[in-house]
Amino acid sequence: MNSKYLIYLFLILSSSSCFSQKQNEGKILVDIGDSLTAGAGGKGTSMSSVTSKLLGSEWTVINMGVGGENTLTIGARYGAIPMYIKESIIIPKDGSKVKIPTGLYSSYNDSNVLPLKQGNAGINPCYIDSIACELSLEKGTYFINRIEKASKDYVTIPKSKIITSLSNKAHGIATIFIGQNGSYESPEDLLNQIDLFVEHKGDNNVIIITSHGNGVEKNVRPIREKYGSRLIDLKKYMSTQAIYDAIAFDLLPKDVAHPTEQDLEMMKKERTPPSLLIDGIHFNSIGYELLGRLRFKKGKELGYW
Repeated sequence: MNSKYLIYLFLILSSSSCFSQKQNEGKILVDIGDSLTAGAGGKGTSMSSVTSKLLGSEWTVINMGVGGENTLTIGARYGAIPMYIKESIIIPKDGSKVKIPTGLYSSYNDSNVLPLKQGNAGINPCYIDSIACELSLEKGTYFINRIEKASKDYVTIPKSKIITSLSNKAHGIATIFIGQNGSYESPEDLLNQIDLFVEHKGDNNVIIITSHGNGVEKNVRPIREKYGSRLIDLKKYMSTQAIYDAIAFDLLPKDVAHPTEQDLEMMKKERTPPSLLIDGIHFNSIGYELLGRLRFKKGKELGYW
């Protein structure tokens, strides 16, 4: 085999390898939301972990759920609705912390947002005017400090925005699962905030999930009308089909005891069966298993994987 042929073969293989690598670089799924995204109550099982197993090792699934956060706080973490510091502050050159006097505010409606209460997913490093910083919360007070020391202090202007690390993770597929903890005044307001999440994403490669807790029809309808097949109406699924899927998937026994009378009673009220819950709102491992499978199915329908 001559040397020219070997070089040609090497170039083909190298090109193929690079192409495959570039394809895999795009196989990222980011889950954005609150405790229902984080998997609270699931004892290690979450929507993210279930879908990750189904997708396989070629995909990277990133769980960016933080408990207790409302739509505006999640929007601040994601970068869709940036938060800002109202006052001008001096960021010390030596990297020491400086107090943020009156907390953090949403650029959406100037109300306070409260990140870092139950987790820091996607926050740090954060940036003010391209300066890498760390945002922290101590006894209810927010602080910020620069990560690398500088030759002089930096003075911010009023209403300086904080850009989070998650703000830059807009590639791949995003699941937007927000709304259970409020911070919207009407169904149209919720839709408008979701629109900002999608706008920040930069494309329509999204799956939107409305909560089973407060995803009543009047809240879901405007989202369904705009996003169509990209929506998972979780309340509808959990109150009609989920318990039967749990039995079909051998997650619950196939016997006369399931669904229970209480399960059926709650389903008649358009609520999630207790057999799938750990408390009034959070799922147990079975509930999260069903959610992960449902989201995986939706992604296949949309051609995402």
